[in-house]
Amino acid sequence: MKRSLASIGVIALAACAQAQVDNVSRDLIEQRIEAAAEQLGGDADVDLTSLFQVLTDHYNDPIDLNNATAQDLGSLMLLNDVQISSLLSHLRRNGKLLSTYELQAINGWDANTINLVRPFVTVRENPLGTRASLKEILKQGGHELTLRSTMNVEERKGFMDRKNPFGLDYYDPDGEPLPDFANGAVRDSLRANSKVYLGSPYRIYTRYRFRYRQNVSFGFTAEKDEGEEFFKGSQANGYDFYSAHLFLRNVGRLKAVALGDFSAQFGQGLTFWNGLAFSSKSSLTLNVKRNGGGLAPYTSVNENLYMRGAAASFAIAKHWELTGFYSNKKIDGNITSIGSGTDTLGTNIEDIVFSSFQEDGFHRTTNELRKKGSIGEQIMGGHMRYVARTFSMGATAAHVQYDATLMRNPQTYNQFDFQGSENTTAGVDWNLMYRNLTWFGEAALSANGGTAMNAGLLVALDKRVSMSMLYRDYGRDYHGLYSVAFAEGTNPWNERGFFTGIEIRPDRKWQMNAYVDQFRFPWLRYLTDAPSSGFDWLAQVNWRPSKKVEIYLRARHQDKAKNTSVDVAGIDPLVRAEQTNYRVNVSAKVSNSVSLRTRVETVDYQRGSAALQHGFLLYQDVVHRPMKSPVELTARFALFESGSYDARVYAYENDLIGVFSIPAYYGRGVRWYGMARITPLRRVDVWLRYGAWIYRGQTVISSGLQEVPGNVRSDVKLQLRWQF
Repeated sequence: MKRSLASIGVIALAACAQAQVDNVSRDLIEQRIEAAAEQLGGDADVDLTSLFQVLTDHYNDPIDLNNATAQDLGSLMLLNDVQISSLLSHLRRNGKLLSTYELQAINGWDANTINLVRPFVTVRENPLGTRASLKEILKQGGHELTLRSTMNVEERKGFMDRKNPFGLDYYDPDGEPLPDFANGAVRDSLRANSKVYLGSPYRIYTRYRFRYRQNVSFGFTAEKDEGEEFFKGSQANGYDFYSAHLFLRNVGRLKAVALGDFSAQFGQGLTFWNGLAFSSKSSLTLNVKRNGGGLAPYTSVNENLYMRGAAASFAIAKHWELTGFYSNKKIDGNITSIGSGTDTLGTNIEDIVFSSFQEDGFHRTTNELRKKGSIGEQIMGGHMRYVARTFSMGATAAHVQYDATLMRNPQTYNQFDFQGSENTTAGVDWNLMYRNLTWFGEAALSANGGTAMNAGLLVALDKRVSMSMLYRDYGRDYHGLYSVAFAEGTNPWNERGFFTGIEIRPDRKWQMNAYVDQFRFPWLRYLTDAPSSGFDWLAQVNWRPSKKVEIYLRARHQDKAKNTSVDVAGIDPLVRAEQTNYRVNVSAKVSNSVSLRTRVETVDYQRGSAALQHGFLLYQDVVHRPMKSPVELTARFALFESGSYDARVYAYENDLIGVFSIPAYYGRGVRWYGMARITPLRRVDVWLRYGAWIYRGQTVISSGLQEVPGNVRSDVKLQLRWQF
């Protein structure tokens, strides 16, 4: 089976001689996504579909630069606020643009920036009207249907029969051994399904979406993960996850209306923000500011981090907007006990206690199924905003309530974390653009009295030099259940820090970026049994000797405190954990249809007096995308070696359109993948991808139910998209 699938992949790639550029400039999108992905690290399966969808939407319906607000331009996620401020100032002084070529005269808008955003922006003398008849919407709107299936070729431990030497099933469906006195009925039941994972190894995805410009969107998404049942057993209704939405924008005084599944993002992400945020520490050193886009349709497949209900934004006056939202859904949690009690009226009530949220969305075993939808969650809130062309200020409040009580497993480091069944956050945010300066920030308060705030500056010191600064002070007892703010840690609490970044563009060929971030954690953290501090710096130089070649060099150093790895009596003392990465990346367009990408990266990691760990990655990408051909090819061959998981190297990989992966390269071995996209019919695209990890000196890969015997782990992916 493995050899057959590998052969199919190789034959499909070898049979294709040319490629076709997608209707979206994929190279540009991938550059931005890789920059965003750098901070996602170990979350290799994170859903970056939303970023891809934003750029796709703007490709089909470009932003009008003459009539765009700062929020519109920020939603593109390709411009920093220095560039946005420069554009708005230019329009105020000189009037409307006549052509996108005029962008070259604006500070901060170099040739590379203009080329990056050109596919997603336009220039119009007058704004387009937003009113359209139902007939026009149905006629001019676009439909898209996507079908996808992926599977691991090698069988994982979770799919293997678990039998004792006598051939009887002595394991429950979660892989736990049953005691010898387990009754015969249980054993008979287990014989009927001796596999630990209840379902098939296929991951299946279906999505339909109708879209008319930025004004109308509706559709549904359905997904089944590997190991989950499909139209049987625990999933009699088919897919494990369903999502649907109806979203309208700019309908009279209604700025936005969302029914079904949606996302809501405000301010700098301190008070309320659900979903990913793409402004953080990276080589894009000016991108430290969040640009909350308010309401948006939800089209991703994260099964817990979304809103389900209704929301609307109204223009209540010339410069005032009011947003209200309500969500009611079930989420996964680790239930620890179910009891009963009485309320103040003497009515019997059920008392459910859970120890943590479960956010991976997997429901493959009976244990995982017990966690599915075990907690009811209600969210209600609102946002009032004053909006002018260069200034905005908002106030946000949100209340989250569960039908169970969160009681974490008590540890010294988590004693200030949220516990209970409800929480309220409230805050104010601001954004001011004045000439070459942008001042932004947010201050928030949670129901227990915990506070958090951040404030930053973006300033163009010269036509060639821009700078960013951000200070944050997040209290150890701040409870932001839906907070996604700029931070060194995973969550925006128990942290103080100051970030300084700079970008220098001496000419069109050179660009230099650097930042230094100093931070302190006033209270204990996981694996850090005392207050601690650290710093992080990055320096990168880009050189573009021609339009077809770009080379960049990068160095990054991280220094944090962690518990010692040496066994000691009593409290573990803190030691320094230092990591240094060096990277050389070369991208070259060798012809109109062929591009090459080469990267070499090394990492050194040391924790206290422990041995220094080294990591190394070398890969070569080949991308073949001819302008006029029904076929497109992408391939990678990589060599990697690391002394431990701590010395791992992350690298973005090309994948099916709308799918993004950022795996960790560690151990010792070879990684390769090949992908072909074929367009057999107009508006119909088919993708086939095969990839494999080949490790040296290993007899098993991974652990637990994901364990694979041998030294090879591979997967096959197939996707069909029909646009009509």
